[in-house]
Parts: sequence; structure tokens; C-alpha cells
Amino acid sequence: MGALTERFGSRAVSATGASVALLGTLPFALFGAHGLSIAMVCVFLFVRGVGMSSIGIPSVTAAYSGLPKSTIPIATTSINIAQRFGGPVVTMLLAIFLQYRMKAHVADTPRAFVATFWVLCAVHIGGIVAGLRLPGPRADLEPAPSPGPVHALED
Repeated sequence: MGALTERFGSRAVSATGASVALLGTLPFALFGAHGLSIAMVCVFLFVRGVGMSSIGIPSVTAAYSGLPKSTIPIATTSINIAQRFGGPVVTMLLAIFLQYRMKAHVADTPRAFVATFWVLCAVHIGGIVAGLRLPGPRADLEPAPSPGPVHALED
């Protein structure tokens, strides 16, 4: 992901990753109530995982890139807390939503899961929007132009 982030910028890689994660989650929302084969579930989870894995590095790169060196230790602590707190909180909220929907539709449990996957799709759309707000490619990350041929000095 580092090479892709250097080449295309945090915005493109992170937003694309969130879009791929959304594409991997949509089938669960669209077809979850009808059942999916284990092979299809594995494919969709793989696609989702590829998308999710390409969100973190560009986001953290963008967070650190504009900071003075003296503030990096504080930023590291803050980013670590946000990552460790954010994931479990969203997971907890999704679990509460699922439980609420299962209680409301006792006879139709698949419908509760489908509704929860739609909420997760909305979270991914929020990730796409957040990714589009990250900085684009930086000029100083592009390779410097070649200085041209070097000629030997003659005496």
C-alpha cells in the first residue's frame, strides 16, 4: 500500500479501498436474506478485506504528513487511541442495531442481518466521503526529473 499511496496519494487509495470494501459488503445486504454459498461468502469477504486493508495506511500517512516532527509522538498516541476505540465502538453499535432488529422481527432473523448490512454499507459510504477529503498526491513525492547525462571534465 505504501507504493500505491506514494504514487496516487492518500485520497485515491483510501477512497478506492473504501469503495472496494463497499462492493464486498453490498452482496450481503442485497442477497443475504436469500442465502449465499460458502464460496461466494469467501469471495465477498476477500474483496471486502482487500478494500479494508487499503484504507489504514493512506489515512495514517495523510495524518502524519502535515505534522511538525515535534508533534509526532502526541499524534501517534492520539491516532492509536482513535483506532483502538473507533473499531470496537462501531462494532458495538452494529451489534446493538442487529439485536434491536432481531427482537423487532423475531420470525425473520435474515431480515435483521440484511438491515444491519445496509447500515454497514452506509458506514462504508461515510468512509468513501472521508477518504475523498484526504490530501491528493504531493508534488514532492513524485520522482525528481533526471538531471540528464553527466559529461566528464577534460583537462
